Amino acid sequence: HPSIILSIVDTTDDDAMEGLLTKRSHFSIVTAPFDQTRFQGDVLFFSRYCARLSAHHPLAEKSRITYTDLDGQMIISKGRAYHCFRHNIDKHILLPGLKIEILAETADESLIVDLLRHNPAINLGYDYAAVMNRQPDIVMRELGDGKDMGQEVCLIQNKTVILTEAARTFRQFLLDWLKKTRKDRIIW
Repeated sequence: HPSIILSIVDTTDDDAMEGLLTKRSHFSIVTAPFDQTRFQGDVLFFSRYCARLSAHHPLAEKSRITYTDLDGQMIISKGRAYHCFRHNIDKHILLPGLKIEILAETADESLIVDLLRHNPAINLGYDYAAVMNRQPDIVMRELGDGKDMGQEVCLIQNKTVILTEAARTFRQFLLDWLKKTRKDRIIW
């Protein structure tokens, strides 16, 4: 679509929804759940939580990383600005009394990979990001207890705003493309 100029901003879900409410954005990709009284949306896919770590890390031989395994570990993740991080760290680590050291809070993939290569750290995130950034010296493991731990990723828009023709065209293109290419499960 040569007439469409994309302006993509990587931000927190809260900031993305604020951008929709203030009409700075046409639509956003966020994790569920979202406020359905203010926004309407489509589920794009379900993304599982995953852990990435150096192939030389002591936990790299495990097929799945549990939250208990994280006790005493160094962590890299998106951080407190992200609702999913706060919810999962509170529920699965702080509440049970596990101790972690947070090395970095970042969404920068190149920085995450560099930190994993040079530190005995574990990156907590989503499988879609890990799959898109595979590295031969970094392994990816499911995170959690195996009960499909993760979240739906949704394409949402403000219910009170009519999209421009360009936004409608690109939104439909994205939905059609995902229907053709998405897989229900990521191959580990």
